[in-house]
Amino acid sequence: MIQTRTHKLATEAYRRVAERKGKQHENAYSSLAHSFPSMILQNGLAQATGFLIAKGKGEHESLLADLNAVLRAAESVASEDGDALHQTIIAADLSETMQLTRHALDASAWIKRYSQGLLEREGGERRSTGDE
Repeated sequence: MIQTRTHKLATEAYRRVAERKGKQHENAYSSLAHSFPSMILQNGLAQATGFLIAKGKGEHESLLADLNAVLRAAESVASEDGDALHQTIIAADLSETMQLTRHALDASAWIKRYSQGLLEREGGERRSTGDE
């Protein structure tokens, strides 16, 4: 069966987020996943991934690993891990950066949506009733 890039993104994002359910840092991961697409838009992809690396906490490392895995599944990048993804991003020229940013926004949007539906956020919230 032929899958579109969007289908590959959604499938891998669901798999990765579902693995986070009931694990350590579930709430913090969900909150971070919820804000990550906005972080990319406001600060740029390189700064957003750099932030995840700099923080180095479990939920930050997990989100970066999941973003890399989702992008790899959609054949958007070939990086082995989050650090390699960041190196790819900062080495990219303008057109590559624009394409990577678009793909990362798509991937992070899927991670955000599945986090909203599957995971609890800090404050006990679970499912969203509207578009945020």
